Amino acid sequence: MPPAVVPAAEPSRLGSDAYWYPDAAAGAGGEPATAVDVLRAVRRFRAADVAMRIRARSDMDMNDSDLVALRHLIAAEERSEPIGPKDLSAVLGITSAATAKLLSRLEASGRLRREPHPSDRRAQVLHATRRAHDEMRRTLGAAHQRMLAAAEKLTAPEQLAVVRFLDELSGAMDEPADSAAPDADAPTAP
Repeated sequence: MPPAVVPAAEPSRLGSDAYWYPDAAAGAGGEPATAVDVLRAVRRFRAADVAMRIRARSDMDMNDSDLVALRHLIAAEERSEPIGPKDLSAVLGITSAATAKLLSRLEASGRLRREPHPSDRRAQVLHATRRAHDEMRRTLGAAHQRMLAAAEKLTAPEQLAVVRFLDELSGAMDEPADSAAPDADAPTAP
């Protein structure tokens, strides 16, 4: 039997985030929140968001790309912004062939309507159908109302701080891995 490998530090002594945040001491009992507490809250939110979207996909019997496409089409309609297949391919990061299959699925399910572009008859404008709007509202509407209510509880300065933080966090996540010089002793993400 091979000898057991002993980890450098036992996670139970360092806390659940010790791998990612080795210098973090978790606040407890009325202590002010730390940066790590904020990142833990972001992780909890992301997990809840993923779970909500999985439930929505299951309830609507759709895959993730179809759901994202419909959400994008509905949002574009609210902005009176025409969206075509090429635009959707770019948003979803998929090929034109994959987009064609996605559009066929959505059209066959009664969730998508295609119309000729008003000024370029070779192009198409995509629209979510009333059925798609109703389904999205029924499936995600209550959750979105609860999310809005939570955001409305914040003061205007708190809302601004959250928006700034999340925008900065998004930028940090979008930054290429090689642009920041990592600490040689810090663990890397799997």
